[in-house]
Order: sequence, then C-alpha cells, then structure tokens
Amino acid sequence: MSFTHFIELLLIAGIAIAVGIPLFSKLPKIRPFPEIDPMEEEFKHLLVRKEEVLLSIKELEVDLKTDKISKEDHDISLKKLEGEGIATLKQIDRLEKDRKKNR
Repeated sequence: MSFTHFIELLLIAGIAIAVGIPLFSKLPKIRPFPEIDPMEEEFKHLLVRKEEVLLSIKELEVDLKTDKISKEDHDISLKKLEGEGIATLKQIDRLEKDRKKNR
C-alpha cells in the first residue's frame, strides 16, 4: 500500500468518525425547542388573518375607484369581508380574555 492510499484511508476514516459520532451518539433528553402553545398559535394566526382582511378591504376600495369591479360586487364583497373581520376580532377578544384568565 502506497503512502497516498494510506492518507486517503485516514481521511475516509476521519470523515466517517466525524459524521458518525453525532449520528450514533445518545441524544440528550431535553427538547431543543420549547413546546408549542396551541392558544398562542391560534392567536398569532388570527392576528395575521385580521391584517389580511384589512388589506383585502383596502384592495377592494382601490378596485372600485379604478372601475375594476362594479358597485354591486363591491358591496357584496365588502359585506363578506366585514363579517369575516368582525368574527376574527371577536375570536381575538375571546382569546385575549382567556390568556388574561390563565395568567
């Protein structure tokens, strides 16, 4: 066996050990990330949804001003978005009250 083959063998063994140690060693019992709170996740989702509804209402107003949609379509869409926005705000209020109770 030549010297270059010996060096290659050492490199391969070193790489196998460097990759194998983290893969096959015992993992710690602690979790790397905290547990997800479902109430907090729902609250964040509702805040994002509220912003989406507000942006949709703004887009709807722009579409009406640029005559992309008719007044009747605007009114129908606006009522739907307002209803969804009100429902979202009620859910946000309910979750905020629940969060205050739990603290």
